[in-house]
Amino acid sequence: MATAAPPPQARPRPPKQPLELLTRDGIRFLHPGYHSKDILLILPRVDRTTSTSTYGVHHGTALVACQIIAGNAFANSYLALDKAGQQRVQVPLHDILIEEQYYFIVEGSELYPIVPSFQDWEFPHGRIPDWWPSVVTTSVSTLDCAITNAGYAVEEAHLVPKEERVWYRDNEMRLYGVGGLPDIDNGANILPLRKDIHYSFDARWFVIVPRIVTTNSSLTPSLQYVTHIISRDAAELWPAYHLALVESLRTDSRAYLFARFAWAILFQVKLFVIAGRSRHVIRVSRDEAGDVKYETESCTGTELENAYGGGGSKAATPLIPRKRRSGQGSTAKDEASFTELSGDSDTDMENTDSLWDITSNWRERGGHGRQESSEETAPDTKVHLAPEVEADLRAALRKGVSQLQEVETVL
Repeated sequence: MATAAPPPQARPRPPKQPLELLTRDGIRFLHPGYHSKDILLILPRVDRTTSTSTYGVHHGTALVACQIIAGNAFANSYLALDKAGQQRVQVPLHDILIEEQYYFIVEGSELYPIVPSFQDWEFPHGRIPDWWPSVVTTSVSTLDCAITNAGYAVEEAHLVPKEERVWYRDNEMRLYGVGGLPDIDNGANILPLRKDIHYSFDARWFVIVPRIVTTNSSLTPSLQYVTHIISRDAAELWPAYHLALVESLRTDSRAYLFARFAWAILFQVKLFVIAGRSRHVIRVSRDEAGDVKYETESCTGTELENAYGGGGSKAATPLIPRKRRSGQGSTAKDEASFTELSGDSDTDMENTDSLWDITSNWRERGGHGRQESSEETAPDTKVHLAPEVEADLRAALRKGVSQLQEVETVL
């Protein structure tokens, strides 16, 4: 009598890998016109130096990030080790910065203005840094993920997020589009990504930047567009998805990639903006004819908190959908503002995990701030939830948001 074959062994979940990225403090970038505790930007140490085991951040990527924050100060700026700008960084542009902090210097202006949000940023037509090259298209596939090459659960990710239609229009981004109607949905602004990678992209965990790398097809170093982790929240992704080659980019995608980089970086400036202190800022407005203009002004901490601390159109990103209450004086525009401003990305509020994202940035900056900080940014330093409790809260929040959206659909 034949013996029955033993049952197959179930495959266990892969073991959790140590989150090495979380063991390294980020590199701080400071504004020379303010106190050293007022941190302008923090970038995680994701790049390893070629000669040692020290980790830091790519010089060019950090420099362009600071230049964008300073209103596209590409021509007359640099990083320095001291507040006066006398100890200029000598690290080559494509090498790695490893010090604890750097000052971003704009020549001739110690108190240079900064851009407080993406909506206030003017796209630099004709002035993108030369080392951000045109895209060389090798293959364009809308079926496979541009980063993982997966052929399942692939979605269309927008480089300039679709919720930024007003910014897209005001900055004439149609000039770089392809097709008969180069609106925000044109092919040059679309990148196919697997769903989890798409979520991470929209959570601002990584950006796409040019780096000098070698590839499987060529050992000759060349500038290629690759992923770059900019958030410690992506610690689990860092080993596999930092410096991952990005395929399926179109030749016209360069401008949209640069705008996406700015969109992700300028969000990180929010805590500097709403810290409760006066800031010199560049803000967008419209004249009587409705034309867009960008003006430099000095704003008090209260003014900045009111303008950028909540979830309105001038916030770096609204974390939860807010619909204005109907009543006397309400208009159709008030109702429309819910859908126009509630999301910050393609994934929108379908994924509510982003409510926790900003607290990690706060903790990394040392938790310094005024008590008046908005509920979106002020962390609860006294309460630490267990992972299973946090998971239950997230599930409940998703359910609540879903029910709210269903009610509003019926209404």
